[in-house]
Amino acid sequence: MASPRKTEPIRSSTGSEHRPESTVSRTYRAAIRIGEDYVTLEETIVLPLDATDEEVQKAVELGWRIYQAQRSAIEAQTASIREAQPAPQPPTVRDPDAPASERQRHYIAALQEDLSWTNEQLAAFAQDHHVDLVTMTKGQASAFIDSLKKLAEERQAYPGAQRNVTSEEGAGATRIADSAPASDKQLDALRRLAHQHGLDLDAEVQQRFSITLTELTSGQASALLREWQRPSRRAVGE
Repeated sequence: MASPRKTEPIRSSTGSEHRPESTVSRTYRAAIRIGEDYVTLEETIVLPLDATDEEVQKAVELGWRIYQAQRSAIEAQTASIREAQPAPQPPTVRDPDAPASERQRHYIAALQEDLSWTNEQLAAFAQDHHVDLVTMTKGQASAFIDSLKKLAEERQAYPGAQRNVTSEEGAGATRIADSAPASDKQLDALRRLAHQHGLDLDAEVQQRFSITLTELTSGQASALLREWQRPSRRAVGE
């Protein structure tokens, strides 16, 4: 904004009055983001009313040189401060081999909702990351949550491209994952739940799917685990 400066008459030692030269000032202010830092730039130039274009240009160039010197000094000071700070330690998961907590499962469900994913898409993503959503541990759940959060951030940055690719790949991966043989973790979890419920695992598999336990697929094992885990979910997670 440019604004003329009002000047008051100056009385000399002889008693005469004269007015100093009138000037005009202009201030330019901008707030910018540099990396993770926010910087406010403000520059004020004061020139006489009859200043030439050359004088204006010289004033602007001088302001730019001052800014460059100040920025170099600030960047050096900022780098020195950051180097002196200890590197942040990664968060630690207490008892990482224990079953995933309810809080972690709720967080995964919230992220699934943010991504607008079906259960099949979530299962496919988990399969790609070698995570069993039913039998995962706290450590696995923590890493899986980090992967989902990163994907959600990328989805926000590139909403169009990510959605189509993820849905197409997710559908294909789900079909492959469901038809794959049941994993050792799934079978161990099924044996543990069958024992807790007083069930014969081999007989249950034969009755439901008309196959032997060794022929059980990942999708069939997941269906059984979800069903058997509901009534005793708290006991299994302890």
